[in-house]
Amino acid sequence: MVLTQSEPKYVRNENYPEKWFRVLRAGIDTSREYLGNYGPLCVYIIGQEKDELKSAHVAKKIINAYCRNRHGGSTARMQDCLKQNGASLIERARDGSTEAYLSYVDFTDKPLAELVFINPHGFPMPYLHTRGVHEYAHVFQRAFARTPTWLTEGGAEFLAFYLGDKQEWIDFEKSMKESMRMAKSVKNGEATLIDFEDVEKIEKERPHLKKYYRHLAYDAGAWAVALLIQRSEGRSVKQFTAKFYPLLEEMGWRSAVSRYGGYKDIDAFYDAFAVLMEKSEHEQMKLLRLIKP
Repeated sequence: MVLTQSEPKYVRNENYPEKWFRVLRAGIDTSREYLGNYGPLCVYIIGQEKDELKSAHVAKKIINAYCRNRHGGSTARMQDCLKQNGASLIERARDGSTEAYLSYVDFTDKPLAELVFINPHGFPMPYLHTRGVHEYAHVFQRAFARTPTWLTEGGAEFLAFYLGDKQEWIDFEKSMKESMRMAKSVKNGEATLIDFEDVEKIEKERPHLKKYYRHLAYDAGAWAVALLIQRSEGRSVKQFTAKFYPLLEEMGWRSAVSRYGGYKDIDAFYDAFAVLMEKSEHEQMKLLRLIKP
């Protein structure tokens, strides 16, 4: 991903209520304004509240647009997409699935980021606003070197809470309290933040821990990012997005976390996070209130 002057391209079935499009675009635009305009980006909003996707004509238009954006230069790939990946989007929407995710297309001349929202009306409000912030944060993150799962998801979730509060969609501290509650609900000794450095490895080697993906990658991850920001020299959220991510390419994520937070090494950071998890809610809130814009 690179900084670009191009606006995101939106593809949606226009017979689906426009309010869901407006909510998602507001979240994405809020994140773009804060993090910078990265792309190229295509956003797909595919929904069926009643029978909007019953028409084969409506479904075909979406599938064609999706596959053309990905495979316009290859007839064989285009045909394969029409039958498989593209068709799957409509099938899942018709089946009532509610999804939001980043897909990264790196086999095109210019790598393309796709944000896919299926049946966004299924997400509770005002969470849907912050979902747009969260998913766009992943687009921003792809402009830099890869990070562990907890830092990827935790970074996006922290920004969703932080920017969502600035827009008065949600309450930052209330959201962080709920994330701490979720993180602390993990059975003691069964899994920790460290286990969620690589969720793909968990899926292969310890699939029983996938049940804690939300609790540790997202919720504990958001608190780990808060700790990292609070321990940084400026204690600034904006400085975190501007100064931390460029360090990743230079020294790798372990050294970047250690240096940015002033820790001897990554083990010292994990130890400090374990201590934070055991502190009282009052002490945890004090940490949040030390964080600056």
